[in-house]
Amino acid sequence: MSAPRISAWSAPGKLMLFGEYAVLEGHPAVALCLNARIRCTAVPGGGQVHFDAPSLLGDRGPIATDVLASPPDPALELLWPLITEAYLAFDGIALRFDAEFPHTWGLGSSSASSLAAIAAVWTLLDRDRVPESLFATVRRFQRRIQGAASGYDAATQLLGGAVRFVGGDTPQMERIEGPRLPWIVAYTGVKASTGDMIRAVRARHPVGSPIYARIGKLAEAGADLLAKGDRALLGEGMNVGHELLADLGAVPNDLDDRIRALQRDPWVHGARMSGAGGGDCVLILARDIAGASRAARAQGFEVLPLSFEEQGLREES
Repeated sequence: MSAPRISAWSAPGKLMLFGEYAVLEGHPAVALCLNARIRCTAVPGGGQVHFDAPSLLGDRGPIATDVLASPPDPALELLWPLITEAYLAFDGIALRFDAEFPHTWGLGSSSASSLAAIAAVWTLLDRDRVPESLFATVRRFQRRIQGAASGYDAATQLLGGAVRFVGGDTPQMERIEGPRLPWIVAYTGVKASTGDMIRAVRARHPVGSPIYARIGKLAEAGADLLAKGDRALLGEGMNVGHELLADLGAVPNDLDDRIRALQRDPWVHGARMSGAGGGDCVLILARDIAGASRAARAQGFEVLPLSFEEQGLREES
C-alpha cells in the first residue's frame, strides 16, 4: 500500500451549553467549539508504535513498543484499535499530539484527539473521511472504554461552531447558525471526573427522572435563542441550566455560590457551570467582555484566552 509520508489533522475544544446528562437519554444538547485545538500528526512505518503527546502525557512520554497484545499505557487504550490497524498496515505508526489546551480544563481533549487521530490515520489508509463514519468510530471507541457516551462532544468538534445534537441509534447533528456572541470561558481551578460525576448523578436521579426532560426542553429552547442571538433570554436560560445542574447535585456549594454571584453582576447576561459539573469551566455570556472578565476574576475564576471557533475538524499542512 502506498501512503503519504505524513498526515496531520486537528480538532477544537468544546463546552456544553445545554443538555448535560439528559443527552444520555436521547434529549437534545447544544455545545460550542472554542479556538484551542489538538493536532495529531501521523507518520507511517518505523517498525514500532511510537506515541508522543507532551502536553497530555507529561512525564510519561514518549512511548514506543512493538508488542500489540495490549496498550502499554492507559493513554493509548481509547485509540488502541486504530493504532493496531495502522501498525499492521504500515509496519509501524508514529502519532504525535500537540494540544493548545490542557486536559484539566475539561474541553473534550479525549474526543478531540480521537477525531484528529482517526482522520490522520484514515488519510494514510486512503479511506474516505465521511463525517458520519468519523463520528461513529469515535463514539464506538468511547463506549468501548467508558460505557455510556452520547457522542455530543465528537459531533460538535467534527462540525465546528455551535451544534445541536440528539443521540441514539441514528444521531442527529446540525450546526446552529446565528450571530457571534460575546462568550467568556473561565476555569474554576478544580478538575472534575466526568465518569464519576455521571455515576453519582445517576445514583441520585435514575434513568427516566423528570429532571432530564426539563433539561432537554431547555436545550431545545436554547438552540432557538442561540440562532436568534437573543442575548437576554439566552442568558436567563443559561442561569436556569446552571440551577438544574445544581439540582442534579453536580455543583459543589462553594462554586455554586460564586457562579450565582457572577450571574447577578450587571456586566453578565448569564453564567453557568458547563458539562458534567463538579468543576472544570464556567461559560459566561457577557454584556461587556471587559466588565464580565473582571467579575469572573473577582469570584476567583481564571479567565481563559478562548473564543468561539467556527471550524471543526480540519486537515493541517
